[in-house]
Amino acid sequence: MKKTIQILALVLAIGATIQTLKAYAVEVGLFSADEEEYKITQLMELRKEVEVKGESFDPRISSVNAEFPEVTNKEELKEAMARHTLRYLQAIGAEDALIRVIQRPEFQSLRDRGEPGI
Repeated sequence: MKKTIQILALVLAIGATIQTLKAYAVEVGLFSADEEEYKITQLMELRKEVEVKGESFDPRISSVNAEFPEVTNKEELKEAMARHTLRYLQAIGAEDALIRVIQRPEFQSLRDRGEPGI
């Protein structure tokens, strides 16, 4: 009986470890540096197109925007650029470098953007 309980405890511990590792892998996500680099390049092209066309920009007829159907205005374009840039930094393992750079004095404005108090 004692051996059975020990084996059961070992199996449960291994199962819990595997489940934790799977949950961490899903949370972190795996991004391809090449894919994110391509998307950032496409978003840069889309930004140029938006700037040139201004108010007459129609996202439905843009060839570049076909890959980013969620981008329908400048604010969504900025969000997509930020999201894919952060994914690219994650893919190349530069999270710590990003944090160090943001903590530099010249980027103080990025740190001071908290929500206003009550």
